[in-house]
Amino acid sequence: MPGLRNRLVAGVAVLMLGAVVASTTQPAVSDDNAQKTVANQKTTTAAEAAAAKPAPSPFAAEALLAPADEKAIRATADDFVKAFNAADAKAIGALWATDAQYTDESGESFHGRAAIEKEYTDLFKQNRSATVSVTIESIRFFGPDIAVEKGIAKVKLSSPEAHMGSRYTVVHAKRDGKWVMVVGRDAPYVPGLEKDYLKDLEWLVGDWVMEGKEGGLRIKFEWMAQRNFIKNTFVVNKGEGTELTGGQIIGWNPKLGRIVSWHFDAQGGFGNDVWNKDGSKWVIEATGVFRNGSESAAVNVLTPIDADAFTWQSANRTLDGVSLPATPPVKIVRVKPGK
Repeated sequence: MPGLRNRLVAGVAVLMLGAVVASTTQPAVSDDNAQKTVANQKTTTAAEAAAAKPAPSPFAAEALLAPADEKAIRATADDFVKAFNAADAKAIGALWATDAQYTDESGESFHGRAAIEKEYTDLFKQNRSATVSVTIESIRFFGPDIAVEKGIAKVKLSSPEAHMGSRYTVVHAKRDGKWVMVVGRDAPYVPGLEKDYLKDLEWLVGDWVMEGKEGGLRIKFEWMAQRNFIKNTFVVNKGEGTELTGGQIIGWNPKLGRIVSWHFDAQGGFGNDVWNKDGSKWVIEATGVFRNGSESAAVNVLTPIDADAFTWQSANRTLDGVSLPATPPVKIVRVKPGK
């Protein structure tokens, strides 16, 4: 079934890299035919649409949540910084639940909002000019009412040698329609570690191919710009002398506090992605735009098997708002040196 093989190979190259979703269904069609394909999909009956709609995927739990939830949690971090820099312990206390628990980097715990507020009151009495900066590294949702935020907090005191820092984890809960901090824990901070934001993706550097598909797909990851970005280029041989090519740049967005990427293909399509680490796997929320203006979206999952292999799968895919089936997992393997 060469047609199916071409769709699968092109789908891996394009969607794994966060590019346009439509290429997985019609990788070799023209823009006009692509538009006709979308139009035909939109005329399906309600029953057909329901049958074709992919089942909810655990990979895409975050994508189903309202952006307002993440915005509210980020606003809590902003409010914490403002209150801390104003030495307002009461305002900091208001950000915590009444039954919250906070554990500092030394292991000492404070139970309840009042105890947490008192701890900050004592801190400000001893360090009236203390200021803090916060870098959010990730926010993960575990249902509609629970989220975990991780990041780095740096505190500047009057004496430079007394500056402090910590890696923090905060559990947020949505209570009565409002997000509050319920559990917080600080861990010792090691200077310099926060600079290598792409270290968890370093294992991708090298050449890769789809297992069992000789010559069908070739991917190359390499460092660029003094290891601040990873460049990814791919080539798909679709047979009969035709190729699909494209590229991707992966980097750290300090404003979002996340790994992001930008992708491009030789036909003029482009888009962007947000990477979230979930255990050992990466959940990549991808959006793209075709040269003809069609819009795509997907939640792609990259799961390492070992240092030389990983699987890729795409779920919650849409093209111009029309649901597309999820792809089956595909295994990608590293090319050994000299091959």
